[in-house]
Amino acid sequence: MLLYSIFTILVSCVQFLLVFLIFKNRSVLMTNMRIYLLNISVAQMITALAGFLTQCRMIPNQNTVGFICSGVCTHFDTSSICFGLHLLKDASSTSTLFAITHVFYFRYKVLSHQKITKFQQIRNFILVHSPAIFCAICQFTNPSDRSMILKETLKNHQKRSIEQSAIFGFSSLHSPFVRFSTFLFTFMLILNPIIAFIYRRKIRVLLNDYGEYNIARIRNAKSLISGLTWQTITPCICFIPLLSQFFLAQYFGVRNLALEHLSTFFVIVPTLIDPILSFYFIIPFRRAIKDVFKEKEMIRQDGTTNSL
Repeated sequence: MLLYSIFTILVSCVQFLLVFLIFKNRSVLMTNMRIYLLNISVAQMITALAGFLTQCRMIPNQNTVGFICSGVCTHFDTSSICFGLHLLKDASSTSTLFAITHVFYFRYKVLSHQKITKFQQIRNFILVHSPAIFCAICQFTNPSDRSMILKETLKNHQKRSIEQSAIFGFSSLHSPFVRFSTFLFTFMLILNPIIAFIYRRKIRVLLNDYGEYNIARIRNAKSLISGLTWQTITPCICFIPLLSQFFLAQYFGVRNLALEHLSTFFVIVPTLIDPILSFYFIIPFRRAIKDVFKEKEMIRQDGTTNSL
């Protein structure tokens, strides 16, 4: 509980600072990108908050997968609240994956002088959030026989403490719905960085071929796409242990207690890393933070001089 509390406070601080910088900066680049960056920031804050409220432990088995929460949601009488927050956490984290790639697409369109209409913008936002909504619907409609989940979980984890009243999950991992949703999520996790790297390459080609861009604009654009690349890779790295745990337990019966307890934490880790990457790689944000520290240093030096 303490780990999640500290982490959520840190995420809230850096995300609110990021939102402040997004609105404070009046450059043309930030004005055009504002809606895209806010979309990512809001989705990540929802992910972090839902993770704090649930703090779910994933217990994968061969035929079922159980989730046991230890967060604030357990104070309510029904596990459906924890289940709903769990779906919200997964949906918002999935939306973030495509939202970051969406920024790659937007920057490519801007740098190649292609105008994005209002209709295209709305259409793109719908497409970005559609996979997350679809995955959430699939999870909601998956078989969820609590007695079967509890029976197999207790059978495979006899020596571990399991709160029977708080468990929920999916009771048939071999059903068509579960197989399809698992395949879709894995496919999206692989496809997303591929799309990002395709647009990264397109942007670099534009920057190298167009002689109209000055050195400062090229430097800013390259720094931005470097940050976006790291932001695209980070969730994939965090999800790899969880998917490995899921498949190893299902097909080989191999389980890892540490990964079970850290399953939610791995999902919310990018919500802290991403804004820090934005502070460093988005040059207007980096300059704004540097200016704050320089101003504080000047005030401190002036105070020291006056005291002397």
